[in-house]
Amino acid sequence: MRNKDYSRRKFINKCFKTGSLFLGGALFLNCRGTNESSSNESENKIQSTLEDPCNDLIGISDGEIKKRQSLGYVKQSAVPNSSCGNCALYIPPKSNEKCGRCILFKGPVYVEGHCIQWAAITT
Repeated sequence: MRNKDYSRRKFINKCFKTGSLFLGGALFLNCRGTNESSSNESENKIQSTLEDPCNDLIGISDGEIKKRQSLGYVKQSAVPNSSCGNCALYIPPKSNEKCGRCILFKGPVYVEGHCIQWAAITT
């Protein structure tokens, strides 16, 4: 019989080296693809905000964006005589701004927009 040099220390060392190699390779491949797409998305967002400042949602949290969606906010009202411009919850734009705001959620709002919480202005 041969006397082979087996030890737990060598076995555990080989396991850690092999595991580290696989984990490092997976992280490298995963991270490599996300950087390319995120830069393209940010360039598209910047371009769209330059063309349309009322579509600028940069700096708005995901929760606030979901709140806008849950309230059914749309850029163009489909209901005659019911738009953000004649809603009691609408905050008109300041002199240096092009878009209004809403009391219910953060971010710019189109004057022609609409949501399910539309309320008539009372005098």
